[in-house]
Amino acid sequence: MGQAGFSMLEVMLVMVVMTLAVSMLSSTITSTAKMGTLQLENSVASEAARERLEYMRIQTFGELFARFNTEPADDPGGPGTAPGAHFPVPGLTPREGDADGMCGHIRFPEDFGELRESTFDEKLGMPRDLNLDGKISFSDVADSYQLLPVEIQIQWESRGIPREFLVHGVYVKH
Repeated sequence: MGQAGFSMLEVMLVMVVMTLAVSMLSSTITSTAKMGTLQLENSVASEAARERLEYMRIQTFGELFARFNTEPADDPGGPGTAPGAHFPVPGLTPREGDADGMCGHIRFPEDFGELRESTFDEKLGMPRDLNLDGKISFSDVADSYQLLPVEIQIQWESRGIPREFLVHGVYVKH
């Protein structure tokens, strides 16, 4: 006569299978939640970069470099009056040790506050003839540029991991 019910071995085997299934499910849910957070942060970074590019686009072309470079002394309205090269990005946490505490940074082909055609910067397509005079100059062309390469960097920290979003573009004088 056979016994009804499960043996101890069968019960343990079912428990192991159930534990593995629950573990895999919770791992999937956790990964999905993390991915959702990263996608949200990337979306925030992308929107911040787009907004900054649009804000720059509506400015007077000849003042772009002076208004958004790293040198406050050349601001069109007087020292320290322009937005500058750094901007906050609400919703993102600046990287630990970030000197200005802002996630957004604008980068031009500049050396020591001067716009230079001779700057070597592959990301910005430099060196490049920015004033369209047919030659690459080693002097400051901040007063005569016709093209202005720009990089918008959004750098933040997410769960202790440094993240970055970059956009490159070129403003052209009309």
